[in-house]
Amino acid sequence: MQVMIYPVIAILLLLLNNLITTYVPLRIFQTDLYFIPHLLLIYLLILTVYKNPKIALILSILTGILCDVYLGNIYGLYTFGFIISVLLMDQLFKVFYKDIKMMIVLLLFFVMLFEHFMFIIMKILGFISIGYFTFILTHLVPTLLLNFLFIVIVFPLLLKLLDKYSN
Repeated sequence: MQVMIYPVIAILLLLLNNLITTYVPLRIFQTDLYFIPHLLLIYLLILTVYKNPKIALILSILTGILCDVYLGNIYGLYTFGFIISVLLMDQLFKVFYKDIKMMIVLLLFFVMLFEHFMFIIMKILGFISIGYFTFILTHLVPTLLLNFLFIVIVFPLLLKLLDKYSN
């Protein structure tokens, strides 16, 4: 059962990501704000720390390819980002204690890191033309706020679900 539940949750979170992304950008005070959910990335990182990094790595490859084909303008961007995030998270939690506060901070840090990675690659390749300060105000801050809410809501539910099906 455990072998099937991990990919099913990943696919459901990917679909939920796409559903939420359909309402982006949100126009507030004559400014477009981009609230980008990263539920799949958060799930992969939680799976890395609390369950099995090898399963998280395999899922990051598979779901990264799926995201690249379905969402991406550049093939390999999501796959590479997911793989690097899972490997870094695995190494960090060999040093840190698995405290919930530390986990929330690191999840937000990885969302920020992933957004910066996407911004830099898109900027280098010329797909976007906004400046860094505009990126911070219209993309990064709203994304971090949205993902913080998701972490607070989804994090405990995912832990309970993973504990339930891993036994």
